[in-house]
Amino acid sequence: MEEKAKRCSRCSGAMEPAQRERVSAGEPPLRLSVLGLPLLRCPKGHAEPVHPDFMLWLLRSLRERFGREIPGGEAKGLLFKKYHCACGAQLPDQSEREGRFGLDFAFEGAPAFRVEVESPLYRCPACGREQVRSAASLASGVPQAIMVLHDAAGFPHSG
Repeated sequence: MEEKAKRCSRCSGAMEPAQRERVSAGEPPLRLSVLGLPLLRCPKGHAEPVHPDFMLWLLRSLRERFGREIPGGEAKGLLFKKYHCACGAQLPDQSEREGRFGLDFAFEGAPAFRVEVESPLYRCPACGREQVRSAASLASGVPQAIMVLHDAAGFPHSG
């Protein structure tokens, strides 16, 4: 059975697979840049996600990988949180610099792409390891960053 061609939701033009070189969104402490964002584009230049579930898939995939692939401190304390390195030492209150982590992704049926995550880095005074203050708190900012990324890519809002 032949699959029906996707039509643009704004002008009804035929949508074709494409990629956007770079789309960036977010503000410190979390900034995302997607390199090679897979999308669908019509002849008039309107863009839509490559699949209706793509942005939700990206959100979930990023949050899942933050804890595994981005080194981060652990919050301790009930009222006043302090962040500690895996070695047990307390991280400084101020970051030394902005750091960037690259994560490669592939959505089924679309070209591979890369997400760069930019965030302040903290150097452990005991072991020297550079890390984000907390991967868990950084991951909590992903939904907002994805919403801004959606808009920055020029995707229409549904509903």
